[in-house]
Amino acid sequence: MLKKFITSLGLLATLSFAAWDNVPILKQGSGQVAGKIGYYSQDPVSGVTFGAGIRYSPLSWLELSAIIPFGIFSVESQFSSKFDEDELYGLLNSRLGVRFQISKGFSLYLDGSLPGGDNIASSSDFSVGFGLQHSNLFSHVTWAKYIGYVASDNSAISHLSFGTELQFLLNVFTIYADLNMIMGGDSPSICSGYNSYNYHCSESSGGNGYVITLGVKLDLTDNVTLDTDVEISSGSYFERNGLGEPYEIGITLLYNF
Repeated sequence: MLKKFITSLGLLATLSFAAWDNVPILKQGSGQVAGKIGYYSQDPVSGVTFGAGIRYSPLSWLELSAIIPFGIFSVESQFSSKFDEDELYGLLNSRLGVRFQISKGFSLYLDGSLPGGDNIASSSDFSVGFGLQHSNLFSHVTWAKYIGYVASDNSAISHLSFGTELQFLLNVFTIYADLNMIMGGDSPSICSGYNSYNYHCSESSGGNGYVITLGVKLDLTDNVTLDTDVEISSGSYFERNGLGEPYEIGITLLYNF
């Protein structure tokens, strides 16, 4: 079914795709809270997502984080009869994360994605992501690189990812661009009601793709930052069984303490 296919992907990672950040962890005793609202679309599903998160560094080498997302969705009219109303909203997959600063430029991260609610865009599977990050900090440019793996009992979620991010610091503005490459295994045959609007089962398909994120951060005060971003995804990892390419537009308000 279309529902089973969408939920098996568990693609909605509000506020974070892997680790919260790709640059070195916060200073000891510092923290950050965040609230995000976004618009997500992946034909034939679209909706509004909300997220609340917090991270804190109790030690100079340790950062802890938590993210709780919520979504309200709709489906194209030809599929509306396939879902109950309470399946179109609810909690998504929450995340608990930890990062270890092992040297000035290198850090390790470990994220756990918890099973979400019984709705169209949540995965009922528990998954773990872990990886290595490295960043070079220049006067007005930050260059980050990372590689990681997400392990899950669901083969549609498990994947290797690697990528790079550039940040350009311009007074109170920060412009950033991130490219994340995804390499996953073949997914098993899944039945769907999308193509030709009839249920059918497709053969296994590849699980590769990429995610491009472009954004701007504006420092409103010494403690408050406004972050706007656009995230565009493409590739067979996202398009299996005829689903459209997903994209998300988001606005995040961050408070540093």
